[in-house]
Amino acid sequence: STNPLSTPLSGCSGKAACTVIRLVTVINEGAIDMEATSLLQSFAIAKDGRVVSVNEVERGQACGCTCPSCLRPLIARQGDVRVWHFAHASGADCEGGAESALHLAAKAAIERAGGITLPGLSVKRSVTLPDGRHGTGETSIPETWIDFTTVRKEVNLGAVIPDVVGTAGTESYLIEVGVTHFVDQEKLAVLRGLGNPSIEIDLRRFDRESWDWAALDEIVVHGAEAKRWLFLPEQRALIEMATEQAHAVAKRMPLPTPRQPLPKAKPPRTRYWPDNRIVDLVDFPFGVALWSPYDAQFNEVVKTWCRDFGGRWQRAHKNWLFPVEAKPFLVAEIAKRQARPPERMA
Repeated sequence: STNPLSTPLSGCSGKAACTVIRLVTVINEGAIDMEATSLLQSFAIAKDGRVVSVNEVERGQACGCTCPSCLRPLIARQGDVRVWHFAHASGADCEGGAESALHLAAKAAIERAGGITLPGLSVKRSVTLPDGRHGTGETSIPETWIDFTTVRKEVNLGAVIPDVVGTAGTESYLIEVGVTHFVDQEKLAVLRGLGNPSIEIDLRRFDRESWDWAALDEIVVHGAEAKRWLFLPEQRALIEMATEQAHAVAKRMPLPTPRQPLPKAKPPRTRYWPDNRIVDLVDFPFGVALWSPYDAQFNEVVKTWCRDFGGRWQRAHKNWLFPVEAKPFLVAEIAKRQARPPERMA
């Protein structure tokens, strides 16, 4: 489908594109809950249709203001104890009035400012080469102020209806402002599909009881702390640059020293001379091997030891294997037949 932003809107001249600003000001997950957040209604609709702060109207019913949510009359409470705020003249505040008013005020703040600060973005990537060398790279763009040549509200783009459309040269920016409801995966896919730079302003971290124009100017318009990129066309290039840097850093690292294989340890081997014959006992974790040159007469002696101590002939290794527990008995039997001490073999 065609990107609605690619076609100039009514009021946009030449090749100027339109910046889209979406403002969402809901307070509780899944529902508006004024009591949970203690948010007071700081803004209202004046008789002339303007969004006004409680600080700039007359006291009480003389303010002549209405609630943007229920359209009922409000009074301006400007006492000396509580923070100044609007309240419904009926005495029963409506659900969502404070949030709707803040929503309108945030849009108005951007419209009044005629621009907004875009957040910076830092991209980090790590690379590990096949030889084990490792490198990390980072690229970034700074915070940037952008001026709007025109600002419009409630523009239907088909898949989404932004609250504010601002013209910024030939580029278009989609901006979401949220308190607890944020862009989900479905909306994020739509925004990315449009291909326009998109950011989100997180007001959830500012757990305020009241707002005024100065706070909105500082946070929504000029601040960058609460903003993050949802989609930036240049991000792919930033990722590639960071990856290239990481690869270059890894290549500059010294080659790792090859690990030398540890020499295989030989099992302990002890040589005996029973009856002037050579007999070796080799210690393994699984048993004791007895080896000697072939001698039919001595083999009969060894077979006796096998019957007594649980040994057996290993044809593949050409030796006799006894349980570990049998070694003391074998040594004792061999000692009966030799006159010289045993020798530990290297």
